[in-house]
Amino acid sequence: MDCKEYLSDEDFVRDIRLGGSALDRATDCLYRTYRDSTLTKVKSYLRFRKGIEDDAVDVIQDAFLIMIEKIRDNGYNEGSLVHFWIGIARGLLRNKLKRDTRTDLIEESTQYDQADIQTPEYLLLNAEKRDLLDSVLSKLGDRCKKVLLMWAGGYSMEEIAEKLELSSEAMARKIKYKCKNQLMELLDNTDFDL
Repeated sequence: MDCKEYLSDEDFVRDIRLGGSALDRATDCLYRTYRDSTLTKVKSYLRFRKGIEDDAVDVIQDAFLIMIEKIRDNGYNEGSLVHFWIGIARGLLRNKLKRDTRTDLIEESTQYDQADIQTPEYLLLNAEKRDLLDSVLSKLGDRCKKVLLMWAGGYSMEEIAEKLELSSEAMARKIKYKCKNQLMELLDNTDFDL
């Protein structure tokens, strides 16, 4: 993939906020362009902290995903994307250090009340929900499934028409409308909870 079209951070931000294939292209180019320099700076931040140097790669990947979400949600206004990325990574590292050094005892009952704990039961239910949704979408047919998934993924009607080789953006919009109504009707007539 050629990233020469991204001459400034504003170019990345513009395409990330557009969504769809522009988002995919911009995030790929942004990651490949700045990953090494970000990793080097985060590792230098960790040079005096033993035991977490190996976490640097995971932290910059997590920070990258957070950064993309912040850009999409207008949580980023201006400045260097590298410094923004590094700032998020440092915040994640500080939080990790706090968690690792905390010695507070947690009661067993409150430990399991936390919403972010992903138990095997929770993971199994989510997998079942995904399988169920995939099954319902498959009942609509391959074309409806593709259109709805691309639309949910942020692709524009123009991009959907182009990727699925439809005659026009209006045709993509018509198919999306029809497929969405079929999906809603199917969900109304089925006895399950997503």
